[in-house]
Amino acid sequence: MHHIAEKTVIPIKSAIVRIDTAPLGYELEHREGIAANWASATTANPALFNGPFFMAEQASVTEEAFEARYHRTRFATMMHWKANATSNKPWHIFSVGVIVSNDNKLIAGRMAMSTAAAGRVYFPAGSFDESDVVNEHVDIDGNMQREVEEETGVRLSEASHRDDQIHLVAADRSIALFRRHYFDVTGDELLERIRSHIAAEEDSELDDVTAISAAGEMGARTPDTFRTFADWHFAQG
Repeated sequence: MHHIAEKTVIPIKSAIVRIDTAPLGYELEHREGIAANWASATTANPALFNGPFFMAEQASVTEEAFEARYHRTRFATMMHWKANATSNKPWHIFSVGVIVSNDNKLIAGRMAMSTAAAGRVYFPAGSFDESDVVNEHVDIDGNMQREVEEETGVRLSEASHRDDQIHLVAADRSIALFRRHYFDVTGDELLERIRSHIAAEEDSELDDVTAISAAGEMGARTPDTFRTFADWHFAQG
């Protein structure tokens, strides 16, 4: 496994995630444990769905380029992965389209109780799925646009501009690929618009949103990848 610096914002010029058709070794090795963990998880939360999922056994950053190979698996594997406290496990890679208001607020959502991450606070994002695969490569920016619109109703294509580069943060075998999208409206206006979207949804993934305005505001309910990026953003001045 390649070493990637932890809890460090790494600017990258290109990101390529290829699909490898070989089985995920982690799933084969832990098949019984995955099944037992899934049975326990769905007893606690029957709303969980064992849909298609991807995880990477290879990932590297070289000369401002990120490359990884994803293998198809199921969400049950991810749930076992989350419960596995060791570092001997594959990478979970996901992209994050960060909404930035014109008063420099970062819009974050709180996950609804029906989700596997209930109560956690993230920038709207989601794992890659089959709809993001184009010619056996993951469409990273397409995933950002889809996930943000599904969760918030905000179209990233309507931003006035966006980062040219992607910013990578790795922590605890997760790799997040961030790209900021800048909107010509205030944080309060974005919150009002997104809350209206959440209220109109029959089964929203979010139950509320908040505007992050300074380093240190994202606490223990936020994973290290998101918190690291937010603190870095506000340190840029």
